[in-house]
Amino acid sequence: MRITKFSAVVGTGAILAGLLVFASCGGREKIADVKTDDKTEGTAPKIEARGSRPDLDETAVWPTDMFEGVPKFTFGKIKRVSKGKEGGMMKFNIYFTDMEKGGIEKYVDLLKEAGWNANINTAGGAGGLVGGEKDDIGLNFMFSTEDGTGMLAVFSIMK
Repeated sequence: MRITKFSAVVGTGAILAGLLVFASCGGREKIADVKTDDKTEGTAPKIEARGSRPDLDETAVWPTDMFEGVPKFTFGKIKRVSKGKEGGMMKFNIYFTDMEKGGIEKYVDLLKEAGWNANINTAGGAGGLVGGEKDDIGLNFMFSTEDGTGMLAVFSIMK
């Protein structure tokens, strides 16, 4: 397989974007800056930290308020969804289980058909990362082919 300079740049950018998403998920706030609502019996917990407002949904459905133009991933079962806003950037994290063999490749095809610049980077056949960008939206899909799990992160790109 020949790796072109373009695919190396896109792959590196996708990995860096994925790290940015994980780094922006928090962990830097002091405990005193975090407020929780302890009246969560039977509902999803609500957690607020200064500059961040995640919503943890216990749903197993595609978010109805997902960015327009993001193809729905239908090649696995949604385990949970989280979404939030931080620093003016909206993000969704969708966790999947029971992903179909070949589902990632089919999803990349759907992305490309919808006008996304998307690539797959694999790590020795055990899993990998899909990186994509279209207009002001980016996505990273980290997946494991060994256990059929993955996490799709979709976010607005800060400019």
